[in-house]
Amino acid sequence: MQGFLRMTAAAAAVALVAGCATTSQKDNYTEKLQKQATLAGRAATVLQQQMLQPSQRRIPKDLVDKARCIAVFPKVTQAGFIVGGQRGRGLISCRQRSGNFTNAPPAVYTLSAASIGLQAGAAQRAVVLLFTTQQSVRAVLDSLVKLGSQVSVSAGPTGYDRSVDTAAPIVAYGIAKKGLYAGLNLGGGKVAFDTEANTAIYGPNPDPRKVLLQTDRVPQSMQTYVNALESFTRHDGS
Repeated sequence: MQGFLRMTAAAAAVALVAGCATTSQKDNYTEKLQKQATLAGRAATVLQQQMLQPSQRRIPKDLVDKARCIAVFPKVTQAGFIVGGQRGRGLISCRQRSGNFTNAPPAVYTLSAASIGLQAGAAQRAVVLLFTTQQSVRAVLDSLVKLGSQVSVSAGPTGYDRSVDTAAPIVAYGIAKKGLYAGLNLGGGKVAFDTEANTAIYGPNPDPRKVLLQTDRVPQSMQTYVNALESFTRHDGS
């Protein structure tokens, strides 16, 4: 009898531990998903604020129309003032077969780059990257973009109605707190697929090609950003 009771107690203890582990895993998953939803909200705010800027401080419509993929890193932090590094997390979406971003699920990527001689007040800012060629898109889908060495990147011009003639595969913008464009040097940097963050959104073993091109619906946690991106790419500048 005592042996039976001991076995029963042991089984109950194992079940309790397993239940606690399951609860902990669920809580951890929820926390990670919430973190990505917060990132999406911040990225959406960057685009919404850009649309509210005066025409002369806007990203040219010609460039936005040309972009095959768009990346928004809402908070890129500078490690040092004169010579240092930058790092941030953001979202990349690519145009669907329809030619727009309405049903374009974003993938989480990290941005890391060297920085030299940034202007005062730009220790933290948003970074927007426009991928305008098949070469640059291919690098995104391969999960790692080596800025400068693999794919060239250049600082973009400003002015919403400005006529733009650039063959740069990636055009970059740095946006400081006041909405002004800061000096931007991403040469030697990397844009890399964040497997852990994308697992929280899309499930185990996420693949950038499947996420960006084959996912048939936008996750609820990302919908705010996708709505803002669609508005941003269709905005008439009024």
